[in-house]
Amino acid sequence: MADQSAEGTIEGTAAAEAAGTTGRAEPLARQIDVRMRDGLHLASLLTVGAVHCGLALPVLLSHLDTYPRPALHLASFALLSAVLVAETVQELRGRRRSRPWVWTMVTATFAASLTATSQLHAESFAGAHWSFLEVGWFGVVLLLDRPRTTTWLFLGCHLAATAAQLLLAGVPSRSAAAGMAVSVLAICTFQMAAALAVRLLADRATRASATLREQERIRTSAAVAAHIHTDQRARYRDLDTTVLPLIAGLADGSLDPREESVRRRCALEAARLRRLFAEHDYAADPLVHELRACIDVAERNGVSVHLAVRGDPVEVPRPVRQALTEPVLAALAAARRTARTTVVRGAGQVRVGVVIDRPEAQSARAASQGVRTRAVSDDGRLWVESVYTLADTDDGTAAAQSSSSEIRPS
Repeated sequence: MADQSAEGTIEGTAAAEAAGTTGRAEPLARQIDVRMRDGLHLASLLTVGAVHCGLALPVLLSHLDTYPRPALHLASFALLSAVLVAETVQELRGRRRSRPWVWTMVTATFAASLTATSQLHAESFAGAHWSFLEVGWFGVVLLLDRPRTTTWLFLGCHLAATAAQLLLAGVPSRSAAAGMAVSVLAICTFQMAAALAVRLLADRATRASATLREQERIRTSAAVAAHIHTDQRARYRDLDTTVLPLIAGLADGSLDPREESVRRRCALEAARLRRLFAEHDYAADPLVHELRACIDVAERNGVSVHLAVRGDPVEVPRPVRQALTEPVLAALAAARRTARTTVVRGAGQVRVGVVIDRPEAQSARAASQGVRTRAVSDDGRLWVESVYTLADTDDGTAAAQSSSSEIRPS
C-alpha cells in the first residue's frame, strides 16, 4: 500500500517537472494560431484594397456624371475608404477587434452601401453599381473572427436590401435583370468562396495548434514514465545494498531477530524506507516532513522522541536532505527510551541534531553533499549533529554568523 502511494507521489512530481515542457509548447501553439490569423487578416485586407481601388473606384469615376448626386457617391466611397484604413491600422498595430468596433465598422459599411444604392436608377444597377462590387468583401473581412453564420447573414441582408432598393427604383428590363443576376451570382460566389477559404484556413491553424499540444502531452507522458522508471530503479538499487540483504539474512536464519544489533538494523532500514516514501510527498517543509517519518519508526519501537524546529523553511535539494537526516536516522534507531531532535535554520546554515540516551552507539557519517557531521558523548548521552551551509547571503556574513551559534546537548 505504501509503495503504491509512493509511486503516485513520484508520478505527481514527474508530471510537475514535465509540465515545464508543456508550458514551453503552449506559446508556440498560440504563435501558430496568431500568425495564421494575422496572415489571413492581412491577405483579406489586401484583397479588399485591390477591389476597392482596382474595381470599384474605376466604375465610380467612369459613371460619376450619370449619378443624380455624385457627392453622395463620393462620400460613400470616402466612408468605405475610412473603414479600410481604420482596419488596416488596427491590423498593423496588432490589436484585436472588440465587438463594438466590429459592429461600428459593419454599420458604417452598410450605411455607405445603402446611400450609394439609393442614388441609382433601375437600369443603372447592372453596370454603374460600384458599391455592390465591394461591400460584401468588407463584410467578409470585418466578420473574419465571427461565426460563419454571421458572414452569411451579412451577405444575405446586403443582397436583400439591394434588391428592395432596386424594386423601389423601378422594374428593370428583362435583359438588364438577366445581366444583374449574372453579376450577383458571380460576385456573391466569389465572396462566399473567399469566406469559406478563410474559415477553413483558420480551422487548420486551430487544428495545428491542437496537434502540437497533443504531441507535447504525449512527450510529457513519456517523460513521466521514464522519470518513474529511473526513480524506481534507483530505489531498488538502494534496497539491494541495505534492505534486501537484511531480509535475506532473516529468511535464511543467518541473522537472529532476537539480537539487539539485528533489531536496530531492522529499525534503521524501516526508517530509511519511511523517509524514502516521504521524499516524494508534497509538504511545505520537506526536511521536517522526512524527519517526522524517521521519528515515527523510532516511536513505534517504544522510543519517546521530542522534536523542536526553529527557523523558517528553506529550499534544500533532496540529496542534501538525505545526507542531513542519515546520521539522525541512525541515532534514532539506536536510542533506548528517549531522544530529542532539533532542526535549526538560520545564519546561512541548516542544522539537524539529535540527543539519545545511548552514548556508546556508533554515529553514522553523512554522505558528503557538503554536509558536516559531528558527535559528542557526554554524561550518558550521545549528541549527533549534521550541518549544511547554504549559499552566501548578500552581505557575505553567513559563515561568520554561524560560527557563534552552536547547539550543545543539554
